[in-house]
Amino acid sequence: MTKLKLINDYEGYDLIIWGARMTGLGAIRFLRHHGRSAVCFVDSDLAFKDKSVASLPVLKPSELKKKIVENNWNPLIVIAVALKEIEIIAALKENNLDSYPSFSFQSEESPYFTVDLLGSCNLACGSCPHSIVDHGVPKGIMDFETVKKVIDKIKIDSPETTHISCYSWGEPLLHPKVPEIVDYVHQNGMAVALSSNLSLNFEQRIEKLVKSEPEYLKVSVSGYYSKAYNATHQGGDINLVKSNLYRIRHYMDKHNSNMLVDINYHLYRDNCGKNLEMFQSLAEELGFLLSTTYALIMPLERVINYLDGKPDIQTMILQKNLLVDIDEAIDVSSQRIAKSTKCPFRENQVNVNADLTVPVCCTVFERGDNVVAKNFLETSLQEIEISKKNVKVCETCMEKRLPEYNMGLNEEKWATVAKSKSSLEKN
Repeated sequence: MTKLKLINDYEGYDLIIWGARMTGLGAIRFLRHHGRSAVCFVDSDLAFKDKSVASLPVLKPSELKKKIVENNWNPLIVIAVALKEIEIIAALKENNLDSYPSFSFQSEESPYFTVDLLGSCNLACGSCPHSIVDHGVPKGIMDFETVKKVIDKIKIDSPETTHISCYSWGEPLLHPKVPEIVDYVHQNGMAVALSSNLSLNFEQRIEKLVKSEPEYLKVSVSGYYSKAYNATHQGGDINLVKSNLYRIRHYMDKHNSNMLVDINYHLYRDNCGKNLEMFQSLAEELGFLLSTTYALIMPLERVINYLDGKPDIQTMILQKNLLVDIDEAIDVSSQRIAKSTKCPFRENQVNVNADLTVPVCCTVFERGDNVVAKNFLETSLQEIEISKKNVKVCETCMEKRLPEYNMGLNEEKWATVAKSKSSLEKN
């Protein structure tokens, strides 16, 4: 892979951005901020079929070489994917693209940042730690002035940062200043990603958010009908979610917004038939992306407890509804991939909790030994990276092949396992 500096060595190339979601959108915002652009995105996800993102076409990897030849491009492939760089390098070779120069946006010198605006959620989904009563983790909110200080520090410490994900375990749309936060990040030349369950009665806030135009909004769902949705998004209202999706479409049209809305459909045994078909139709009607993901049990601590023979009751209940259970998922995701001493969650990301603590990575939830800095504003990036190397849970995580599990590697094998399971779907 060619070693290039951002912007400085791009002259004369036709830039191709591999990855059309948040990191790709961050890359295009960064490039346009510096007077450059790209000719297209590339993404293997079938959800992007016949779609455009940020006014650029999204090509499948198998289409790219023909397009390069037809347009006589002098290509530089910009790999802008946070976690699956190994798979992308393999795809370059598989599609005879490895002879073209490529460059990775991801580096330890310029990590990806996640800022959790709240330590709470309005739902209690069984696969998430917020379903655990008295989990002991602070549920407070990061006030707007503190958010601005965090953004300012990120900009100073890592000036080549292209985007910020303003969510982690909490529900960001509960924050009353979320549109203003988006505006502030944009003022600092960075793109914004948000993720919401959208089961919220905040019409005015939604319109303000659409006007602020975050580049990426992921909407988490797990069923079109109430029976399936309520089983896994406990406390939510799928009819409210659907009405909010229509509201977002209305306000996007009204305010000429180019926001990418990605309906992230969690696949379970009880929602992968008619429920999925109906949501696919809804997404098509609204012009939104619909991407599917096999449901996982989170966070890391719960999975380790399960593997150590100490599962909680919720985990055992959920296992029966998973298309790919924990043991199967770990097995298939680590096949054909050599065990590594490096973890993309740990090496290339910095996560800031709502109480300003910094966990070793985004997959852990508990505080205690998982925290590498007590206050992000008072800790340098160098100190954070040094502290990460001393977290004991990382050794256990790597040994049990849990980074691969959380990345969902080897998707074809996941699909094979899922197809072997009988459906439990009842509308």
